[in-house]
Amino acid sequence: MTAQQTNNADTSKTASLDSLLNDIDQNNGLASGDDAEENSRRKTPDRRHTSKKPRGTVERRLEDDRRQKKSIVDNARERILAQKAELKLQQHRKKILLAGCEPVMGLNYDHLAMDDYPDNTLVAEARRDRDYWVLICAIFASLFVFSLLGLLDAWVGGVGCGMAFLSAFFAFSPMRKFFFSRPHLHELLAKRKVIEYGALHHIQYLEGTDGLAWRCQKLTKFNPNLSKSLFNGIYRYSKDRSLLNYMQNKKTIRLYLLLMVEAQKAYKRLEKEYLESHFKHLDQGWDDR
Repeated sequence: MTAQQTNNADTSKTASLDSLLNDIDQNNGLASGDDAEENSRRKTPDRRHTSKKPRGTVERRLEDDRRQKKSIVDNARERILAQKAELKLQQHRKKILLAGCEPVMGLNYDHLAMDDYPDNTLVAEARRDRDYWVLICAIFASLFVFSLLGLLDAWVGGVGCGMAFLSAFFAFSPMRKFFFSRPHLHELLAKRKVIEYGALHHIQYLEGTDGLAWRCQKLTKFNPNLSKSLFNGIYRYSKDRSLLNYMQNKKTIRLYLLLMVEAQKAYKRLEKEYLESHFKHLDQGWDDR
């Protein structure tokens, strides 16, 4: 009896242990199931908040950006080419202007300055001296004529004839310079003609067949003094190829000299600007010629 009770007690203990182990296994199974489900949820990406745009949108944007950048580059290249073409045109115009006005650098200042040209005061004094000698000659000649008519003595007529010849000699002969310090009128006029001829010949050399002064008028941008109305007559006659007819005296020749001096200043400024631009473009890697 006692042994049977003992066996029953052992059997009940064993059953209770088995049920306890089963409960633990079930709890572990549930826990592992929850962990597996959680891991599966973590591994599966959540697409509920993704964009609803079509797949090709990014590619199209990239393609549009590339096209836009290409158009910007093309526009910039075209703009640079247009600027270069404009600069080439400007340089070409400057080169033509330099070639057209190049004779101005052959100006001989001394030929047109006419520093040794006898002034009007000196010529007027020489003319007055000549008139005095002519008057004296006429007086002595009249004495000689009166003596021939018998109105005066013969010796008076002889003296008058000699003095008339001497006064005529001093009035018209170049030998007068050996007796008087003041130059003779004939000498002054001859010197004037020589100086005027040299100046006019030099002007003809500068003007050539096509004229020079009217072309220098285009240099006004580099020297505003060329736009003065003082030079309008020279421009007009130079363009008509009749400038030598306008150059009649020292005043007009000196005016032409002033114009050439101002034109030289403008020409040098134009030449400097042209060369600076040319070498600058060469440093940038392109030729503007």
